[in-house]
Amino acid sequence: MRPDPTYELACHFTGAETDKAILICDPTSGEELWIPLSQVLEMHGREDGRKSTGRIVMTEWIAKKKGLL
Repeated sequence: MRPDPTYELACHFTGAETDKAILICDPTSGEELWIPLSQVLEMHGREDGRKSTGRIVMTEWIAKKKGLL
């Protein structure tokens, strides 16, 4: 069985997060997007509770739903 496709995005972590989602900013469009943590596979460069730049790996499904693909 093949793993589900993923999408990796360079982003700005805004520092805003709930128990279920994280708010990121797409540096290309400047758009802020809430990404459900259930759809996030990896986060790199994120500092808890602080703004930082890094990358996020999410399911392709949520990337399409959020208009990233």
